Amino acid sequence: MNKIILLFVVSSVLSAAPSYSQQLNPELPQIQTQFVQSGAQQQSRSVILNPPHGIYSSPQVIPHSNLLNASTIRWICSDPIAIGNRCASSENGLFQAAGWGLYTERVSLYNNTSATPLWEYSSNPNTSVNYVAISDSGGFIVNGSYHNIYIFNRANNTPIFNFNLETQLPDTGIAGPVDITSQGDFIIACASRSDSSWIFGFNRNSTNWVWRYRVGQTNNTGGATIQGIKISGNDSLVIVNTYLGFYVFRTYTGQLVYSGSVNPSATSGTQFQQGISGNGNYIATINYSGVMRVYQWNGSTYNFLWQAAEGGSWMTAVDISYDGTKIACGTLVFVSGGGFDGRIKYFNTSSSTAVWTYPNTGDQVTSVSFSKNGKILSASTYGDLGNNNSDLLVFKTSIPAAAPIFGVSSPGSFFWCNTSDDGSTVIASGKAIHARSFGNGGEVYNVFIDTNDVPLAIGNNNSPAVFRLEQNYPNPFNPSTQINFTIPEAGFVTLKLYDMLGRELLTLVNSEYSAGRYSTSLNASGLGSGIYFYILEAKTQSGKAFKDTKKLTLLK
Repeated sequence: MNKIILLFVVSSVLSAAPSYSQQLNPELPQIQTQFVQSGAQQQSRSVILNPPHGIYSSPQVIPHSNLLNASTIRWICSDPIAIGNRCASSENGLFQAAGWGLYTERVSLYNNTSATPLWEYSSNPNTSVNYVAISDSGGFIVNGSYHNIYIFNRANNTPIFNFNLETQLPDTGIAGPVDITSQGDFIIACASRSDSSWIFGFNRNSTNWVWRYRVGQTNNTGGATIQGIKISGNDSLVIVNTYLGFYVFRTYTGQLVYSGSVNPSATSGTQFQQGISGNGNYIATINYSGVMRVYQWNGSTYNFLWQAAEGGSWMTAVDISYDGTKIACGTLVFVSGGGFDGRIKYFNTSSSTAVWTYPNTGDQVTSVSFSKNGKILSASTYGDLGNNNSDLLVFKTSIPAAAPIFGVSSPGSFFWCNTSDDGSTVIASGKAIHARSFGNGGEVYNVFIDTNDVPLAIGNNNSPAVFRLEQNYPNPFNPSTQINFTIPEAGFVTLKLYDMLGRELLTLVNSEYSAGRYSTSLNASGLGSGIYFYILEAKTQSGKAFKDTKKLTLLK
């Protein structure tokens, strides 16, 4: 028979910790307070490992559709005083970087196994926002933090690159948004000031810039502060924006390809990152007038294609799929009579008419992010003040309606989200209480998304239509992992683990089951590192037979 084992070790936050107005939700279990040596500081924070689906009133895990959906929260890292700034997932979905601000400022590197960081690096306490980006394999992490631009490799928290703005520039500035190429060989960073800012291109192995470009304020509105940097998926181009203007450069040479205004018809600009497709053929700009503008490269310049306007709103987030066929944006809606709401809108690049609109997010949409294949779209929001709605939402673009497949209603607000290449990993970071409420405390969520499109057969018994053996997650793992399977009719089921030589090692399931979807856990603490196989065999009472094999990897 399958077993579900829940283990929580609960402890209080250190009494010596700084006081703060936000108390973590008492219904949200905490694993022990952990102490992490980070530079010269000893930091503490509470973590929650592998919260079981649907067990808490907060955070609420909300599957939104009739799809066969194994999506679940892998882990939550909760900090009692810091706030989660930016976050990023490697394209392979195995590693995640997060920047923390306000208190115990730092950058953290995680994997899918645990909310305990692989390492952390303490930032200057004057850091307001810790900007992070990560290479496709997770091998390199770039961090913009106060007066420093850092590069780390995955191995440890010793910077392999440190460009100090105080010593390298006479007018200093603040390290703002950053991005890194897919292989981690080149970064785009900035020294940001309100009167003028520098944009830099660096090789990973040298703090001598390959190129730099200075931008100034075009008028007093918004200044020259760098608001966003995003490199195209194939690394050929990068779009950088200030409050009023945007600039497209050749990533490796700094050649200015195009520049324009994010809002040609008004002086209202944006404090949000702009969008660019995988090869840079499409760009999208957003602004506080509630307008998204889409451009296409014609071989020599960008031609304006169309715009979509949201009256009484700000455009606050935008992303374009790698292949350039899909665009998503998010808004902040100002409700008549006071109050806030938000919408998520999904377009085909060929039309200014939205394919669908997801309304009533409760407040500002802070980030939208496509998987590389464009099949998964994640969106982070402030959520409503009452925490009744999901503030992290995940959609499948193959569904022709505004129907999320998964959502999380956290105790607070999310400020950023990012999606892995295949869409199976979504990371989100933010504040432990609502963004419009006084107080602090922060969280980072790691979410597994089931990207399979096999539907349930909707009938009186809502029974599944097919046999299915799912890939275990996490994978690789140490020492425990979860295996899900589905049978369409009642029958006898076995699930066994084998080594590479075909020797049977463990029997995980050996019982009669009715139709449905089931989950069992494998604890491999008694086995050594290596590759193993698990085999599901089922024979239904009507005589149908099924057998499937999948591989898993144990890393100790």
